[in-house]
Amino acid sequence: MQTRNNYTEALGQLRVHVMEMGGGIVQAIGRTQRALEQLDAGLARAVMEGDDAFDQMERDIEQECLTLVVTQSPVAGDWRRIASIMRMIADLERIADHCADISEYVIKLSGKDRVDHIPYFSEMFALMQKMVQDTVQAYVDLDVEKARLVAAQDDAQDDYFEEVCEELCQMMAADPGSISQYVDYLMIAKYLERMSDHATNLAEWIEYIVKGELRI
Repeated sequence: MQTRNNYTEALGQLRVHVMEMGGGIVQAIGRTQRALEQLDAGLARAVMEGDDAFDQMERDIEQECLTLVVTQSPVAGDWRRIASIMRMIADLERIADHCADISEYVIKLSGKDRVDHIPYFSEMFALMQKMVQDTVQAYVDLDVEKARLVAAQDDAQDDYFEEVCEELCQMMAADPGSISQYVDYLMIAKYLERMSDHATNLAEWIEYIVKGELRI
């Protein structure tokens, strides 16, 4: 009985650590947005330095998963959960990596002449935060419908990306002297679009936990 209690407790701790990682990444997305809006190189560097913490979280959670597999021989449902968590934390870590990638461009932009406001970035960041928040909540609640709604939001992010590309092309044509800055913003938009893809992966792993159906 004690062994089973320890196993249940370990699964609960695993859940908490995934929630903590997800919550930390939501905060990192917000800090990345502020760094971009203010072209704050110091804040951008802080985001990049913070990426090491997410790398460590991924390693720690992965080790927890492997320890459970080796010591507890999980049954089918728990095995799906543990395997899915290992894939989910990889996607979460990639989202954190892209925050660092964007921050590198913020540092570059901070040393160049400022250009006119680029539309849709606020919407893309807000949607990205919501997707991660909702995915973490769907994981906590094992809510397949909420997870599917998250995955469906990827289309909206793709639409924003297309709009940003169109706007940036027009800006480049109107202001050829600032093409370097506009290309940097285009790369930032692409990283946001990729982050959305990773959030979609997270949502689809939740469906696998609950139903054993994998669409990835």
